Amino acid sequence: MSLRRQLVLAAAVLLAGLVVMNLVVTILTRNSVPRRVMRHARESRSASVIALGNSVVASGFDEVAFDSGAGLSAPRGAANLGLGACSTVEQLLLLRYALSHGVHADLVVYGFYDFQLTTPNRFTTSDLIGNHAMLYYVEPLYARRFYSLSLHDSFQFRAMHSIPMFRERGAIWAKVEILRRAMAQQGMPAERTNRMGRAADFSLLESDNAEDFRLQSEASVNVPLASSVSELLRQTHDLGLTIAVVEMPMRGEHRRLFYDTPWWSQYVSHIRNLLVPFNASYVDASDWIQDDALFDDPLHLSTRGAAQFSQRLGRLLGSLPPHLTTDSTGTPVPGRSRP
Repeated sequence: MSLRRQLVLAAAVLLAGLVVMNLVVTILTRNSVPRRVMRHARESRSASVIALGNSVVASGFDEVAFDSGAGLSAPRGAANLGLGACSTVEQLLLLRYALSHGVHADLVVYGFYDFQLTTPNRFTTSDLIGNHAMLYYVEPLYARRFYSLSLHDSFQFRAMHSIPMFRERGAIWAKVEILRRAMAQQGMPAERTNRMGRAADFSLLESDNAEDFRLQSEASVNVPLASSVSELLRQTHDLGLTIAVVEMPMRGEHRRLFYDTPWWSQYVSHIRNLLVPFNASYVDASDWIQDDALFDDPLHLSTRGAAQFSQRLGRLLGSLPPHLTTDSTGTPVPGRSRP
């Protein structure tokens, strides 16, 4: 066999191997978390309420309990499109995906905690793994307006976003990590886990100390909403939908250290002012769950806590006109009316 034929054969084998590998990755990731949320959106076309946010919404918004409180019934109930370990860019994309796939919502519930609404999104391509991988395959060029990449990472992104084995690499490694943790646990005391994962991992997402939180609060009182948040609110408002921005329930320790402070009050006042152009209601639900036993970990409500919170939220929003906001007790307060 000539050298040329050998090279052609080797190239063909390599190409076939890459095709098979990409096909296998596509099959293994067809049920990834973002795709499950997207499928739920497609299956919820008749929903009248869309809930958006990261894992505090994914775990804390109980559709059935909210519907019960709001007096809704299937199929015009709520659809929880919260996605864990995501940024506000993915939340914008999930809203657009739901609306473009026929979800006929009247109300958008947008849950957050700490500084998510004003924190700009900056990534490297090494960050675009796990649930962030949806930035590769859901309106990737549109989404690039709302987060920054270095010039080097921008070139990598364009080369990688259309190749499954690159864009879904994190999902494969996640399966490896699960196996590694299971093997490491052999003969060891069981670690506390919940429906969101290993409970101890979520303590890393809280602020380190009250002083750092104060400094961040003071630095954030003059900054605008993140561009993706502003765009999400603008699109929702332009479609004539009611918007409720919800400060999600937090444990007592979190509230005492961070939220029951004058600097957090100043930050919340700043956020309320930023929401005025969108006629968005602001719901302070941070202290709605007083019993820390109703939290599965430092950030996430338990199933029972989620049901209690969601039913109360449903009762409030089920009768809340679009021109009202609420104070810290959930009492409606007059705001600017819809033009």
